[in-house]
Amino acid sequence: MTPKILVLERFSTVVPLALRFHDTASGEFVRDGLSVSAYPAGKSESRTPAVANRTGVYVLHHAAGLRAIETGMGDESYWNTLPPKKDFVIEVNDEQRRFQPFHFTEALPIRGIYKWTSPVPASPPSSSNSIPLYSAPTRSAPSGMAVIRADLWDKQNDVAAAWAVLEGFVDDELVVRGMSDEEGKIALLFPYPAPRPFAVNSPPQSPVTSPPAASGPPLAQQEWPVRLRALYSPDQSPPDPFETKAATQDLRFTLSQAEAIIWADADGTQPLTEVSLLYGQEKILRSTSTTSPPSSRSSVLFITPAVSPP
Repeated sequence: MTPKILVLERFSTVVPLALRFHDTASGEFVRDGLSVSAYPAGKSESRTPAVANRTGVYVLHHAAGLRAIETGMGDESYWNTLPPKKDFVIEVNDEQRRFQPFHFTEALPIRGIYKWTSPVPASPPSSSNSIPLYSAPTRSAPSGMAVIRADLWDKQNDVAAAWAVLEGFVDDELVVRGMSDEEGKIALLFPYPAPRPFAVNSPPQSPVTSPPAASGPPLAQQEWPVRLRALYSPDQSPPDPFETKAATQDLRFTLSQAEAIIWADADGTQPLTEVSLLYGQEKILRSTSTTSPPSSRSSVLFITPAVSPP
């Protein structure tokens, strides 16, 4: 006879938050090395760490004010009868210093894996089941990755351009986005674009090969024009209705800043809109200076908020 199993009681736990992260440089999920925590808005002393499970998803257990809702079946009836959600601040830091720290606010609990909706305008609007992680300026470039670095300096206010955003486009396609740290230092790491199209080797004076042979520079001599765009609003403060004193920058606010001007020269007369990227060579961006001897600002890239039309 086959023994029968008698279920006397069922017990289940529902987590109020589950987060997945991805590296914007490689596109791969980041499964470890992050310090993720959450606390009720305005109550950072009630911080609760999120722990990564075996699949690399960071889950939050026993958060302040949410313990009572963790017992339940997690079915439709459970989610339809929950009390009002509560605003929590989620902070993310990288213990290995690969990525920039940040925080954002979200109402909990959330069903399933959290879907990140970018505040950057997109057509159509998109959301992702993982949160983007942007490279820190201290990060070493993995083999085969392109690198653009700069020390951003706010020419208008004469301070480091902290938490500015820099984007790079190749053939009008966004290939990289990054944000500076509190000292204005920024690193953009991304895969090299596809090699530029080669010319077909069929000069009039020589027989045409069949099929036509491609000719052109080897990969080590490949060069790509990269169009630049900056976002920077130093005179605006992140909205803080809960008077939250987070130690990191609000990610949504950072990505929502107004467009700014990057200057090719220290005098602020020529905008820098495009640079050339060479294969295998790290690109360092600086505003040129005619000062002799060079000033203390000769190694920075000047940036100012764009002037709004009257």
